[in-house]
Amino acid sequence: MVLATKIKKSTKIMKTISAQATVRTFFIAALLLAAATTQAQTYTNLHSFPFSGFDTNDNVDVLTNSDGSGPYGGLVLSSNVLYGTCWESGTNGRGTVFAVNTDGTGFTNLHNFAQLSYYPDGTNFDGAAPHDTLAISGNVLYGTAAQGGASGWGTVFRLNTDGTSFTNLHSFSVGSDGISPNAGVTVSGNVLYGTAPSGGTEGAGMVFRLNTDGTGYTNLHSFTGATNDGGIPNGGLLLLGDTLFGETSSGGGPSGRGVVFALSTNGTGNGSGYKNLHVFIGGSSQPSTNNGGVEPYDGLVLSGDTLYGTTVYGGSNGDGTLFAIQTNGMGFTNLHTFSAITNSASTNSDGAYPLCTLALSGSTLYGTAASGGTNDSGTIFAINTDGTGFTNVYNFISIYYFNGTTYVFGGGASPQDGVIVSSNTLYGTTFEGAGTPGNVFGYNLSNAPPANVPLNFSMSNNIIVLSWSSSVFTLQSAASLNGPFTNVPVVTNIYYVYPTNAQEFFRLQAN
Repeated sequence: MVLATKIKKSTKIMKTISAQATVRTFFIAALLLAAATTQAQTYTNLHSFPFSGFDTNDNVDVLTNSDGSGPYGGLVLSSNVLYGTCWESGTNGRGTVFAVNTDGTGFTNLHNFAQLSYYPDGTNFDGAAPHDTLAISGNVLYGTAAQGGASGWGTVFRLNTDGTSFTNLHSFSVGSDGISPNAGVTVSGNVLYGTAPSGGTEGAGMVFRLNTDGTGYTNLHSFTGATNDGGIPNGGLLLLGDTLFGETSSGGGPSGRGVVFALSTNGTGNGSGYKNLHVFIGGSSQPSTNNGGVEPYDGLVLSGDTLYGTTVYGGSNGDGTLFAIQTNGMGFTNLHTFSAITNSASTNSDGAYPLCTLALSGSTLYGTAASGGTNDSGTIFAINTDGTGFTNVYNFISIYYFNGTTYVFGGGASPQDGVIVSSNTLYGTTFEGAGTPGNVFGYNLSNAPPANVPLNFSMSNNIIVLSWSSSVFTLQSAASLNGPFTNVPVVTNIYYVYPTNAQEFFRLQAN
């Protein structure tokens, strides 16, 4: 069995203006400075998963620890508790379900998946290698495991938020059933909806429904990879009324590299009620470049009648895109193309290869990129729903980095899924961490300025007018570009430089 896996870094920006004011001349220069040394500590490592050794035998070795390791999926939140999964380790080496408080306390291993009868296609009673984000309804968690179960092809499971009453709701099997689900499930009342990237009647994956008590399993749609269909659904589903929206990583025709689709919840497995909303077109090699992106991996988020998603590859630089499309299939828009990676360090300005489902807060979308950024360890980014204001919110730190003297452990790296937003804080996971196989993190947005808040200037009657829009910045001045800079008193968002003033240098400093 081949387990389809996802691909595996905050710099405050100050804009400094030099203003030399005399009666006859003005000289204005702008210099963008990266003030990493003065950056507010808004990133918090809430929990690091313990290192459990190296897999020396092609993942056959059972690597055990107390917590689990390698969280591929994201998090769900209930009250002040975050819930997630690890795809390996734990006491039996086959993954865990965990809980941790939003302040990093109270980490609890809720469930250790059982050892397999043999690796990788062996059986057990509950599943193994949970691969994606859980769903929550009341005090019950629902999820999928990519391995194990009665037939060795994965399971759908449930358990209470206190770890009790674990139940294997469905064991996948070869045939018309799905194989090795990568995505979580969507809960609607007493019904679960999900996808499997393989299996189905045509072998290209399928969409299923299942009652929350384990009854009523139904194959809603088997993908074929044909021109009017998709193939290999790795992501989850979004439900609106009686319509499911999702993505596949391939299909849509000979040059199709994935689709956005809609499917009626009354599907019968034979294509009834299915529609391709958009087909991603690109070449067969990587990196594939195009206008709209290729190979969407995860799920979609909805605002009004517009769906928002990500592609892992494609765009003009081949490093992925963010897109929008209306629920009727009209108005497809490339909101952002991730910048080119052109050096041996594989770094860029904004990240690369987004694998996530986006999170929506107001009119802002938040997500993660698995690679790229200033450290090639991935990024957290934000963008407005109209495609404006893209911001690299945070650059994850390399696993090892050189501090000028020696190599030391860094922070989390390589996020494999998205973030959730709560009380102006982003929560998520990384697949790798500070010398550990992954971590749970929080990122407080309230102290984090936008990545590029300009110190604007204009001229009015020989007076220079400095203005800025963000209250998280304080205007500072100095007689020299090298400082020292001090706060300009009693100003909030505008300041006047008169012709009789001596030469001064101004900058915005984050509070």
